[in-house]
Amino acid sequence: MTGPRQAVRAGVGTVSGTAVAVRRKRPFLDHLVRAYSRYTADGGDRLAASATYFAFLSFFPLIALAFAVTGFVVDAYPDVQESLTRQINDYLPGLADKLDVASIGNAKVGVGIIGLAGLLLAGLAWIDALRDAIRLVWHQDIDVGNIITRRLRDVTVLAGLGLTLLASLVVTSLSTSATGSFLSWIGLSGSTAAAWVTGLLALLVALAIDTAVFLYLFWRLPQQTDRVRTVRGAVLGAVGVEILKIVGTWLVGQTMSNPVYGTFAVIVGLLIWINIVMRWTLFVAAWTVTAPYNSDVFPSGSAARHTVSEAADRAAAGSAGAAGAGSTGPESYRSSGSPNPEASRRLVPGSQNGSTPLAPASSDPSSAKPSSAGPVRVASESNPRGTVPLPARVRAFLRRRIPSGTSSRSD
Repeated sequence: MTGPRQAVRAGVGTVSGTAVAVRRKRPFLDHLVRAYSRYTADGGDRLAASATYFAFLSFFPLIALAFAVTGFVVDAYPDVQESLTRQINDYLPGLADKLDVASIGNAKVGVGIIGLAGLLLAGLAWIDALRDAIRLVWHQDIDVGNIITRRLRDVTVLAGLGLTLLASLVVTSLSTSATGSFLSWIGLSGSTAAAWVTGLLALLVALAIDTAVFLYLFWRLPQQTDRVRTVRGAVLGAVGVEILKIVGTWLVGQTMSNPVYGTFAVIVGLLIWINIVMRWTLFVAAWTVTAPYNSDVFPSGSAARHTVSEAADRAAAGSAGAAGAGSTGPESYRSSGSPNPEASRRLVPGSQNGSTPLAPASSDPSSAKPSSAGPVRVASESNPRGTVPLPARVRAFLRRRIPSGTSSRSD
């Protein structure tokens, strides 16, 4: 007779087996699971919280500076200020209505100077936090270059991001105005078709703007990037942001209308929205740098390769796999298009990639199983016992600390 414990174990095994089978048949689903595993393993929530804090501090100086700039150009482009207000309300319902836009526009010089100073202080801290977060998710070094060059680069990134957002406002305003004029010219102004056309155009423009922002962040902030992967990640990020606008604005609206928060409803709503966007950004970064099981080889995506010892480890692991089955290195599997079983031994928790693929261990996909969660021991001539090598940074640290006359174990 089967007891309840055995029944639970059998049920868990069935569900786990079904999930593995589904992931094996659906590379896109496997890719999402691997990206989320990497996001959680690298502490994505904590990194997003750090970026949220500095983004929140830089938000109000950014708004002040934006309205001050529109105060200078409102005579030439009267729709820019209205477009800015509408976009703020799209992300945070009711926030722009609580701002005294007219006073900000009238005091544009003083507000602009204060906003620029505050944006430089808080905005640079946000760029620094977001850059470190993306590099940590991509397993790259964060302490690269001296502090002066890093700050100068952060200034250029912040300025470029600001110009991108300003250009998006101008494009949105001009496209909306041109669409309205065209619909009026053909006699469809105010009709249902006009509403659909205007809404579709606004969605396409928003997707293009979001894609440009993600591309800019993923090209400028990391140490090295893969352009093809980055484009795919930027498109996914843009689609996700537009979906989050629907869900997030409803959530923020509920928060801001909650009497429990009272006077702080705007602040709480702003924090929630920024945190949602930061979490999604880091998840997209994890998705960009990982790949589904049938195309992932070491190193994954943009993971930086820094030391000779790491290259030696990879060469030793590749020679160990080639000794038993001829030419089975990453390049041979990449050229043949078949899954690389060596990747399933190298891409394990604690490795440079930090996630476990579902690469089949043989040519028969039905016999594929996920790799084990623990470190894999690979024997070679230099490592006959198959012990797990220490990380390259630990070995380098030990070489510096231990005198050359003493013997030490580096494996």
